[in-house]
Amino acid sequence: MGTSLQGKALFAKGCPAMQVSMLTVGIGAAVLFGVAEVASWRRNNRRDVDKVGFMPWRGIALASAAVALFATAFWLAGK
Repeated sequence: MGTSLQGKALFAKGCPAMQVSMLTVGIGAAVLFGVAEVASWRRNNRRDVDKVGFMPWRGIALASAAVALFATAFWLAGK
C-alpha cells in the first residue's frame, strides 16, 4: 500500500477522495446507461428502416450498467 509524504495511506479503504471518485464514476455510468437505452429505443422505433446507425447501443448500455453496479458496490463497501 502506497503512502504519501505525510504518512497517510493513498489508497486506504474509506479514503474520502476514493469514495467520491467511485460515486462519481457510478453516477456517470448510470447516466450513460440511460442515454444508451434512449438511443437504442430510438433506433428500434425509427421511421426509415434503411437508416441504420453504427453505435452498438445495447453493448454500451450493458457495459455502463456493469460499471455503474461495480462502482456503486465499491462505494458502498468503502463506507
